[in-house]
Amino acid sequence: MEEFKYIEILIEDKSGEILCRQIMDKYKMTVKEFGYDIHGFKGIGKIPTKIKKTTQIKTKRLLSDLPLYLTGIGNRLKNMPYKTAIFVILDCDDEDCVELKKSLVKMYNQLEIDTNVVFCIAIEEMEAWLLGDKEAVQRAFPSAKQQLLQKYVPDSIVGTWEKLADIVYKGGVRELRKNATSYYEIGLFKCECAKKIGMELDIRKNESPSFNYFVGKLDEFCEVK
Repeated sequence: MEEFKYIEILIEDKSGEILCRQIMDKYKMTVKEFGYDIHGFKGIGKIPTKIKKTTQIKTKRLLSDLPLYLTGIGNRLKNMPYKTAIFVILDCDDEDCVELKKSLVKMYNQLEIDTNVVFCIAIEEMEAWLLGDKEAVQRAFPSAKQQLLQKYVPDSIVGTWEKLADIVYKGGVRELRKNATSYYEIGLFKCECAKKIGMELDIRKNESPSFNYFVGKLDEFCEVK
């Protein structure tokens, strides 16, 4: 009998959670004996300078709370009778991806937990995973600006969510900012894109290297060949 496999995913915001759930539902359709849960946060925060395993106060910011969540989830998963792991998904934004990864691994090592943790960093933002499937963007937004969409280079540092807005929002990011009375409304736009494009994604045909790294790590964990 095939071994059951289970992961818990930590992700930094609502739109990312929506997209990740779409991806994981598609992934689960092709992989047997596999389960997952997703924990969404309200922003990125910063890795604490002093690692506190149990006394930390929750902020609902992913990096700020990460030691607390990794310790708690790790302690719970290590007693499970099947293969487990934690996946942490975040944007690199303006950070150097290599240095961010080093900081995350250093923090993980300091925690000394038994559960395997996989860090997946979207370059530069998770909207890059949406733009990595141009056909999905076209299906979700038939009026998308084709010239801009075709010019986009996967995982390029161009202000990714703004680039997506220029492609799919009438009047582009400038009009979106004019119509939005707060960042909350921009967040709603991001959630709409995550939902609509996420539904259309082909997770095996994406041009984003950081997206393919994530799926590759899933395959590695689930022993998919």
